[in-house]
Parts: sequence; structure tokens; C-alpha cells
Amino acid sequence: MLPDWLERISAFVPAPTQGIPTVWREACPESRPVLLASWIARQEQPVLVLTPSLERAEQWLAILLRLGLPETRVLRVPSSLTPLLEPTGVEGETLHERLRALHALHNAEPGCLIAPVAAALQRTMPESLFEAELVRLRLPDAEPPDTHAWAYQTEPDALLKRLAEDGYEYQEPVRLPGQFARRGGIVDVFPMGAELPVRIEFWGDEITSLRLFEPASQRSIKQIRHIAIPPAREVPMGNESLAEGIRTAWESMIVKQPAALQATMRQRLEDDLRPLMQGAPFDRLELYLPWLLTERACLLDYLPDNGWLVLDELLMLNTAYERLLEDVDQSLASRAERGDVPPLHASLYIEPFERIEQRPTVLLLGEPILAGGRVYKSVTLAER
Repeated sequence: MLPDWLERISAFVPAPTQGIPTVWREACPESRPVLLASWIARQEQPVLVLTPSLERAEQWLAILLRLGLPETRVLRVPSSLTPLLEPTGVEGETLHERLRALHALHNAEPGCLIAPVAAALQRTMPESLFEAELVRLRLPDAEPPDTHAWAYQTEPDALLKRLAEDGYEYQEPVRLPGQFARRGGIVDVFPMGAELPVRIEFWGDEITSLRLFEPASQRSIKQIRHIAIPPAREVPMGNESLAEGIRTAWESMIVKQPAALQATMRQRLEDDLRPLMQGAPFDRLELYLPWLLTERACLLDYLPDNGWLVLDELLMLNTAYERLLEDVDQSLASRAERGDVPPLHASLYIEPFERIEQRPTVLLLGEPILAGGRVYKSVTLAER
């Protein structure tokens, strides 16, 4: 529940208009989340706020929560570009938050997602693939919650295979998002983006029970009628065919490198090809995204047509984006010099900034000016 004074302030705030870019030039950065809180709370479609940095996103999150927006309707979306910047994998919590955001946008859930520009423009799986990877399960007597196909019959072994193909890892007992386990006719799985894991009980190949349970105690706490399980990674796990394609593509780059580095590059590649062929998750998986996903997509593609895009200080967003490209390119070049990877470029993994300007429904906070003095594409000089 928002405070009364906030509702009174909202009566004097100019509301954005669907399909027409709206510019708030005078609102100072500290006041923006406060002025928008009531408007965000009233929306029946998603609102995606882009910020220059993760720190600024966390400021928005803290202010909106302090003002009374429920935690379930305000999500932070971090970037998962770590494997490009250093030789390590994506943290599980980061994947959890990103998959929760993709799922919420895919379902067009009302609420506010707050993402630094790096998180919004990094490449991810196309929404059509995300939809295909969703595992929808229900009880036999439960009405499907939407028009999609919800299965109430499936062999437990087939479900386990599907979860593994979607990037889930076997761990008993299940305690963290992205894990699954089996005990006889019971399959436990902690869906990415979910608050609690689910216990799926089978009689033969028919689902007889769906129960949420507490990870610490493993005790069931709530019966549910259906569950949608998203993939555990934003990148397909791979297979033998894709792995061979990656081998060919990377070898064509490796042979052009100094002879002293080629052996190290080939060894790193061979180490990665083994899990790629097996369709298993591993730390460097995201490095191979351009060869695992031929179609380009990012978080913006999940925002419904009637969803809102809020840009927090356009010039700072544009500057942060240019700095991101520079940092990623420098990191990849440094790793190439060490023989960790062949020469790779940020443009393989990050969408162009112009993707932001393709959205028809935008609220710009601050001057509608990009780096170099260019005016935001959808705003005319007269509107300024």
C-alpha cells in the first residue's frame, strides 16, 4: 500500500502516453522513482526501467520498496556478462534473477523490472525458444491456466532428461534454484526464478501431486495445481552437431593466431567441447552464445508491445553503453593475448544501442540527448 501523500503527488505528474515518447526534463535523479511510484503501481503491463549502472538500479529498487511497492512486483535484473570479462562462470543468483525477469516479461506480468543498460542489451535466447523450453505441468483435474499445453502425464525419466537438457543440475537434496533430484516416483525441482522448489509425485507416468516445499527442512508447505519450469540458462546446452560447428568456427580463428598461442587455445577449446557435446552446463558456456544462438535477441524483445520502457538519463545510458563495449573488448583482447580465447568482439554478445530507440512507448527522464549531441530518434526538436 502506497502512502496517501504519494497518491496526491501523482495527480500532478504528467502521465506517459502509449505510442508517444514522453520527456521529463526537469525531474532530478533522486525524485524520479518517487514521482513514478504511483504510476508504476497502477500499470497492468510490465514497466522496464533502464539505468546506467547496477548501483543506480539498486537505488531505484530500494526507493520503490521503501515507498510500499510489493517485492513481488519490483525486480532487479543484473547482467550476466562475467564470462566475457574474466575466466569464471555466471553466479547462480544472477541466473536466477535474470530467468525470473525473462519469465515475468514472457507472461506480461504487471510490475517493474529495473535493469542496467548492460543487462538489457546483452544477448539472450529468443522468446520463441524460451517458450519452447518451458516445461508446463498440471494435475489431471486442474484446468489449464492459459491456452498453452499443460502436461499431466509424462514419464519421470523423460522429465529428468528434459530438465538436464534445459541446464538443470542433479543435486540431492534440492536446495538451490537450478537443481533437481529423484527418489522413486518423486521428482524435486527448484525452478529458476521461483521462490520455492516443487515436489512432483507420480503414479506411473501421471502426476498425482504438486507441492511446494521448504528447502531447508524439505517439508511440503503448500499444494499447487500447476507449475511452469523455465530453462536454467539463457544459452542452449549444445549437442554434438553444434559442438562440431563451434570447433570449425573457432579453429578458423585459432590458425590465424601466433603459433605460440595456438596449442593453449586448442586445449581450452577441447576442454569446452566435451560438455558442449554432452549438452551439460559449464562455466564458459556463455562464451559460445553467438554459435549456439543464430537469432539475436535481448531483454527488450521480451517486453510486450504495450509494455513501458523508462530511460533514466539518456546521455548517461548511452555513455555507460559505450564504456561497456570498450571494457568487454579490452577484456576479450587481453584474454586473446594470453591464449585463453581467440580474438572475439563485444558486438557478438551485446545488441546495438539503437535497439532502445525501436521501442514505441518510452518515458525519457532527463534531456533526450545521446553522446555526440544527437537527439533521441523518436523525439522531434519541437517536442524538446
